[in-house]
Amino acid sequence: MKYQLSLIRHAKSSWNLPLEDKLRPLNEVGIQRALVMREHVQSIIKDADYVFSSPAVRARSTANLMLEGLPIKQNTFEIIPELYTFDVRQLETFVKKLSSSLTHVFLFGHNSAITDFVNKFGDRYIENVPTSGWVTIEFDCENWSQIQKGKTVRFRTPRD
Repeated sequence: MKYQLSLIRHAKSSWNLPLEDKLRPLNEVGIQRALVMREHVQSIIKDADYVFSSPAVRARSTANLMLEGLPIKQNTFEIIPELYTFDVRQLETFVKKLSSSLTHVFLFGHNSAITDFVNKFGDRYIENVPTSGWVTIEFDCENWSQIQKGKTVRFRTPRD
């Protein structure tokens, strides 16, 4: 069975206000780059079984901006506390527990977990997934718990 995982790093966030890290909003550059990425992904991505996001404001906002207008149902979007992580092991644990009924999953989260995951499971080395960066890895296995080295089928950044 083919599974696709699209990992999207949140857009650039603001450090101007003294807020708890989870509450930091996107800055103007982040908003603009997320909108640029929406242009890219709308021509590429036609559907997803499910969308997961970190609870951080910057990740949720990025997901909302990038996915606006895509054929993704509202009841297939979920905020997951464990995705507020910078640790690849925690991200891997989450992915490996996904239901086998979900064949294409979008996941909005944080670095360094995303870059580390992409380099562990993709077949293309990426030095750094930048803010608003989008990487899709395809796996050929029976279920998510069996993922190993997959094929990096897409890497897009706002500069593309």
